[in-house]
Parts: sequence; C-alpha cells; structure tokens
Amino acid sequence: MKTIAIMNQKGGVAKTTTCINLAVQAALKGRTLVIDMDEQANLSRQFGVKEPETTIREALLGEKFSPVNVRENLDLIPSSTDLVGIESRLFNELSRERKLEKALKGLKKDYDFIFIDCPSNTSLVTVNALSCSDYVILPIKAEIFSIEGIDHMINFIRMVRDNINDKLSILGIVITQWDERLNVGKDVMDKIKEQKWDTALFQTRIRKNTAVSASQLHHQTIFEYDRKSNGAQDYTALGYEVLERINNHK
Repeated sequence: MKTIAIMNQKGGVAKTTTCINLAVQAALKGRTLVIDMDEQANLSRQFGVKEPETTIREALLGEKFSPVNVRENLDLIPSSTDLVGIESRLFNELSRERKLEKALKGLKKDYDFIFIDCPSNTSLVTVNALSCSDYVILPIKAEIFSIEGIDHMINFIRMVRDNINDKLSILGIVITQWDERLNVGKDVMDKIKEQKWDTALFQTRIRKNTAVSASQLHHQTIFEYDRKSNGAQDYTALGYEVLERINNHK
C-alpha cells in the first residue's frame, strides 16, 4: 500500500484535478482511497458528496468516521467547511502531527493506494498529510510565479521528513496548464533547469484543455467526460508514469 500526497501551497495549479484523476486511474489497478483535506471541499463536491455524515474533521479529532464509495474501487474521506478552525482544536493535542496517521491505521490494509488532496498552504493539516505519506507529487502551473514557490515546498517537505516521517520522498513535479505555443513555457523550463529541479520533473505535461474545466462543471472525471480529450490522454500518461516511479522506488 502506498500513500501519495498532492501538494502545492498555491491555489489554481490543478492540484485537486490532478489528485482526482490520478486516484481514478489507480482504482483501475487496485482498491483506492482518496482523502480531501482542503476546507474548500472541491474534491468532495466533484464526486457529488455535498453533505457527508462524517468528514476528515472527525478523523483528525479521533472520532468515528466512514469513507464514502464514489466510484468502482474508489472510496473517499470527504471534507467540508467544518474543517475551518481545526488547527486551533488540534494545537494543544499530543502528537498533533500524527492524527491522520492514527486515524488511517485500521484502514490502510483495505487499500492498495491512498491519495491525499492537501490544502493550499503549509499548515498543521498539511503536516498531517505528509506525516503519513510515502510520496509527494507537486503540481505547478506553467508560469514563473508558480515556480517561485518550489523552494519553499521542498524545504517544508524536508522538514517533515527530517523530523516526523523519514520515509517521505518527492515522487515528482508535474507541470499543468501547459501551452507549448507560449514563450512562458520555455521560460519555465529554463528556470527549472537552472534550479536543477528538472531531474524531478515528470515527462508528462498536462496541457491546457477546455475539456478539463467542462468535466468539473458536470462533476465528472476527465475520463468520464471525454476519454479522447488531451486532458484524458495527459492524465493517463501521468498515471502510468506515477505507477512506474512508485515501482522503481521499491
């Protein structure tokens, strides 16, 4: 069983979209759990879960919770706006960085893959996600401002690895909203090579594709909405690449 956190402290980089479509693909290979840890709950709503009986909040507080089945072979621990303020509830708790790890202890044997959609910050909730993960995937938008946050994220991941979870590693960086016709794409690649991050890059780039936005409006995955679209092709290729890297890490 492998746990993969999808993380970026910036919004609008296709973090949630990437988490959804990777989890759906993983469910074709084995039983998969996806966890929504973002208080905006976009991932949960995308799967049609709007008023869940229990959420990730209960899991973090050590209370009873139940995953919801959302697709064949795919379960979800949803989020909702009740996650707002969870940091203050956890602040004085013992082992507050490991609340999610403890909550998942009895569930991990039931799944082959767990994907975690982290919030767009480096909060205690994000620390909980990284504390129980094997790998991190960093989606970054194909623009210079998105590149500038990579150092901060890498240092944050190292801090968690060095102090809490020594098995944690970066599986890769994936470029989203890519448009090879724009000069900014070349600028982004030059900056990545300059910082020596190119060795971590996935070969697959997620191209700008209106089908991805349309699939969200219909509360469908890109594969359900248009399997022949560029978005579906790119996320399929990324899914294979993710599994290949995981297998190579064994």
